[in-house]
Amino acid sequence: MNILLVEDNIAQGTTIVTICRAKGFAVEWAKTGAFAEELVLSGSFGCILLDYVLPDCSGEDILRSIRKRSDPTPIVMVSGQAGIMECIRLLDAGADDFITKPYHQDELFARINSAIRRRSVCELPEIRVGTLIIRRSERLVECDGAPVGLSPREWAVLECLLNRVGRLVERHTIESALYDFGSEFESNTVEVYVSRLRKKIGRDRIETVRGYGYKLVAK
Repeated sequence: MNILLVEDNIAQGTTIVTICRAKGFAVEWAKTGAFAEELVLSGSFGCILLDYVLPDCSGEDILRSIRKRSDPTPIVMVSGQAGIMECIRLLDAGADDFITKPYHQDELFARINSAIRRRSVCELPEIRVGTLIIRRSERLVECDGAPVGLSPREWAVLECLLNRVGRLVERHTIESALYDFGSEFESNTVEVYVSRLRKKIGRDRIETVRGYGYKLVAK
């Protein structure tokens, strides 16, 4: 599998490249955001390891540019200075994971492999979460063997949760997906549609992470 490393620190980049190759990954290394953009547009990568601070732009700029093109490549953000709010913002912008420096190399590769696995699951024609079955291309949902009809907004909420099965989905992420419909948006709109979705697929399948958001779990 080919990994794109975007890192301007020569010592750290050299270490990561050496370790990646020892673990059987092919690696392309970009030391600037501009070169990273060129490589993303011209190649195909199994995962992108993207530093938050670059000499010509921020890693967040690259992340948003990639996601704006609807490119689903798994992206793991790396930073030695970003706090919790920056981490949340990057995850909301489309990062698959976030790791802070310094880190142990085993943790880094565990996160890379996890991001690749999650993205592979999301691209499957059929996703199973316990007895919940979702066929994304057909927009069909079955719960305990029975078909479930969802409104466009309920489907948008489910899509957000499916992208991070078993993991926290920030409330802001769901809010952004619902904003795309363009109609009047109230302060409790997210809660309303999460509640409606729960009634259709089972209340215990969507867990509330109080103060942060929700996650879809197998029951």
